[in-house]
Parts: sequence; C-alpha cells; structure tokens
Amino acid sequence: MAPMTYRRRSAMPLQHATPRVVLALTLVLLAGCSSLAGPQEDAATAPLNSDYRRMIAAHLRSTFTKSPLTGPTEISDPRWVLANKGWSWQVCVRFQDRGHQRTYTLFFKGSEFLDERYAVLTDACDAQTYSELDLGPGSMRPGAVGDPGPLY
Repeated sequence: MAPMTYRRRSAMPLQHATPRVVLALTLVLLAGCSSLAGPQEDAATAPLNSDYRRMIAAHLRSTFTKSPLTGPTEISDPRWVLANKGWSWQVCVRFQDRGHQRTYTLFFKGSEFLDERYAVLTDACDAQTYSELDLGPGSMRPGAVGDPGPLY
C-alpha cells in the first residue's frame, strides 16, 4: 500500500476567482453610473418664446440661402430635451429638397440657437406630429409635404 500523502491546495481557484471578483465589481459600478445618464424629469424648463415659429422661419430663411426652401414646410411641437450643449427646446422641421423629404432639427433656448443639424435617429423626429410652418411671403405655397402643386 502506498503511503498516504496530503495534496497541497493549489492556487488555481484563486486565479479563477480574481477575474470573477473584478467582473462583479465592474458590473456593480456600471449599474450605479447608469442611473446618472437617464432622463431627468425634474429638470427645470426654460420659458418657451411665444413667437418661436416666426423666429425659426426667419432662421431657416437665412440658413438655406443657397437653395431656399420653396415647397411646403412642416414643424413639430417643441420638446424640452437634454442635447449635446445642455437642456434646450428642440423642434424638427420637414421639407422637400430636390424631390426628397428632409428633416432638420434645431435646438434653441429663448431666442438663441444652440445647435442645428439634419436630424438623426436619436432626435426622434419620426415620432413627432407636425403642423404647417409659414416661412413668409413668396417662400411657400399651400399644400402638404409631397403635394405636387397645381397642374396648369
């Protein structure tokens, strides 16, 4: 009969436990940080300029000078959002450009425009409801987006 020997415990389980502990700590820390990035419902809203539609129409006329907006234009209701440059009002504007529907989004606070760009998916412009936006005399004809206009 062979003499009985004691097996030494190897450090192998400790080596496997270290990555598990690190992973668990990382998940706990990330879970705590994710609550900071969520929407804050109690964020104070800035007062909405009562004449914001006229202000946006004038800004669009000055922005699109190379190819002016000549077709029907629609605007969404303003939403208070947290954008790249802080809390601001956001509106989406839809218009026709060379036969394609375009959506442009503007971020403003008071009478100051903080940011503007062609809309991206995270702007959620497709989920908004729109109403007609009058861009001023001679820049718009009656109808809705996609209306071919008079056929005479």
